[in-house]
Amino acid sequence: MHHDPLAHMRPLQDAEVPAAAAFLKAEVDWHAELDGMLGPEAVDELIAALDSVTSVAEFQEHISQPLVQVLLLHTAGEVQFHYPDSFDARGALFISNHRDIVLDPSLVNLALVQRGFPTTEIGIGSNLLRLPWVERLVRLNRSFIVQRGGTPREQLQRSAEVAAYVREAVLARASSVWLAQREGRAKDGDDRTSPALIRMLLDGGGCAAWDALRVHPVCLTYEWDPCDAMKVRELLLREAHDGAYTKGVGEDEMSMRLGLLGAKGAIHVRILPPVEWVEGEGRPAQVLAEEIDRRIHAGFTECTPHAWAAAQAAGLRWEGDAAAETACRERLNRVVEAVQRDTPFSEDAIVRTWCAMTAQPLLNARAAWANTMPPATAALRDSA
Repeated sequence: MHHDPLAHMRPLQDAEVPAAAAFLKAEVDWHAELDGMLGPEAVDELIAALDSVTSVAEFQEHISQPLVQVLLLHTAGEVQFHYPDSFDARGALFISNHRDIVLDPSLVNLALVQRGFPTTEIGIGSNLLRLPWVERLVRLNRSFIVQRGGTPREQLQRSAEVAAYVREAVLARASSVWLAQREGRAKDGDDRTSPALIRMLLDGGGCAAWDALRVHPVCLTYEWDPCDAMKVRELLLREAHDGAYTKGVGEDEMSMRLGLLGAKGAIHVRILPPVEWVEGEGRPAQVLAEEIDRRIHAGFTECTPHAWAAAQAAGLRWEGDAAAETACRERLNRVVEAVQRDTPFSEDAIVRTWCAMTAQPLLNARAAWANTMPPATAALRDSA
């Protein structure tokens, strides 16, 4: 029998779908989670669909994609997709900024499906899969598992496994793969690609190895961040404890829930042309990471909350629409209330942090549009 060295990290195969779907049906209280948004009849239909799916494609077509679309209908404004000329998702690697644990790759999938392409395979950290039903759900959605933690030797071995998996998917199977630009969301809003990720993907290769992957940067813009209060709270706690922060039990799961069910406003998904090999000063991984950053920053779509926050952070008077300013202040009031429930931070500190976090993508974009790069913000970017 053929031994598959990457079997432990692969998405579920079609033969495994019925058992995984049955597990999800038994383990999740779908009515408690979704009745308020979808209504009990629609939830009954979803539960019934779990009995009939026999393949990953059927699960995505009949359950996960319609569910994401309905959630967006209830929690987002207009969702716009932008594509490069002569776009072809087959045999491509998508590297995006990372705002939301679940929605980021889901939105990329919707962009592909709208153009008639298969969904992408998704790299997801093992730290997010503490609950067995979450692990089954993401693997049903073509996610492969990237192991986190371990000794330096184990980390090196896992990096080699991920690189091998990505190259096999993209080059041998002409599939597409989505990866976040770094481990964890950029909670301070400062999107920077990890050179370690690029080094892993190169795996000792050079120009030909890189160009073969057809690396498309993707810029995801959310008008509002449903998890903004959680992120502000964490940033302030890190600031108060010299960068240290310990997650509470269930915190990742709460972030996933908020990201799906919270208000997001307008959303833009901008798939950019592939980044070809770039020669420059410094190591290749650093040069390529910076080029991806420039593309992602320049692909940002300015929304009113980002502009208002940038004006506040710079001490400038808001010259825009009064109703927009009212919406931003109401949002801030809710963030202040949420953060102060279990922390001692002042309203001024919370407002300062929220404005800096919300403005940062726009500041990066303005710098990219002006062909310069700002220094990274002092606030720590950290794991999801």
